[in-house]
Amino acid sequence: MKAKVLDNRVDGGSECFLCRLTLEEYVTSLPTTYQDYDVQREIVSNVYLDHLVDTVLARKHIPPIVLVGSNHSRGGDELVIESFKILDGLQRTFRLQAISQTITYCLNRIINPQETLEWNKFKFSRTFSADLRAFNSNTDVLRTIVQFLVANDSDALKKTFSENQQWFEVWTGLSPDEEVRKMLVLNAGHKPVKTRHQLELLFLNLLPTLRSGEGEKFRIVREREVSSPQFSKQRQIGSFHFAHIISSLLSLYEGKPVTPSTELIQELQTNDPAFEEYAQFINPEFLKDFVDFLVRLDQLLSDQYGEFGILWMGREVSLAGLFGALGSIAKNSDRPHKEVMQQFSDLVENNLGTMNLEEFEEARNDLDLSKVNFGNVNRGAVFAAVQKLLTEQVPTKIDWRAYFGSDVK
Repeated sequence: MKAKVLDNRVDGGSECFLCRLTLEEYVTSLPTTYQDYDVQREIVSNVYLDHLVDTVLARKHIPPIVLVGSNHSRGGDELVIESFKILDGLQRTFRLQAISQTITYCLNRIINPQETLEWNKFKFSRTFSADLRAFNSNTDVLRTIVQFLVANDSDALKKTFSENQQWFEVWTGLSPDEEVRKMLVLNAGHKPVKTRHQLELLFLNLLPTLRSGEGEKFRIVREREVSSPQFSKQRQIGSFHFAHIISSLLSLYEGKPVTPSTELIQELQTNDPAFEEYAQFINPEFLKDFVDFLVRLDQLLSDQYGEFGILWMGREVSLAGLFGALGSIAKNSDRPHKEVMQQFSDLVENNLGTMNLEEFEEARNDLDLSKVNFGNVNRGAVFAAVQKLLTEQVPTKIDWRAYFGSDVK
């Protein structure tokens, strides 16, 4: 991809180029994996961006798109970018690509634009919807393009991309941490980035190690792929939400349930000593033991409780309470975390029915949501129950109604 450099600035060890190139050059240069950049969130609905086609056809201003460039070279005022990732502008890019493909579809597929416009909405939708869905477009976008084609001509339609200039900021030399921080700043004024996604971004360095353990019995799901609440409802044994894994590790370290929140994100970003302590705690050897424990416990609870076990292991509140309790026991008894995790999984295996997860579902579903903080009560109940279970000489079946308190009817 070739861009014209309009200006540049140096920030520490990184450099930013303000560039200009056509929408056509940008869209045709997009790698097939442009949505897979770990820093970015998922595609979200946005009524304003859904009307981006009007802006493109009128050749009006589109806010600059921010890229992270690699394998670049500069000659005079020309910047050649061999590969890039989208730091800010994924939503616009997604729609620009769909608009470009819809224009191509319109020019190749619609023989008589004026006649097509006269079709009723049902016929128009029935004729084109399936094709358009294949490249993330819809009949509203197509109809707008056909109207433009009728009012102008095919050359004018093509020029809305081939001669439409767009500004870009292209950053080079950013460290992974700088990319995350810059993305969060750039998105501060947009639709809020989900807290769990922000949490994931701060711990992206864990992904390679965790994914090295992926296989038939263990799989990681990202917030950008499936939201945490939706994941919990449709979870399959062996799959774990990345944000839940992070909350579990933080809870284990703290020795108490940790709740994903804006305050937690800010603390992790601003408190460098604390973040470094977390990083030292979470090393590859320990992560392997952690994954082994998750897989074993998941299988045990699934075997003993079926769907109830799968549901329990798929909830952030369950895992935060569980690992908070394991961390508390390890801290108070000065024992290795691995040893305490081993003790708990052995306990579950050798004492069938002790976890009593059928009653857990009944008790949590009977909570009066108007009177309690549902998440906090769930975390607290699991935390207290697991602590007691691990300190009993003879493990007894958990009485979940007692742990959920008087709010349970």
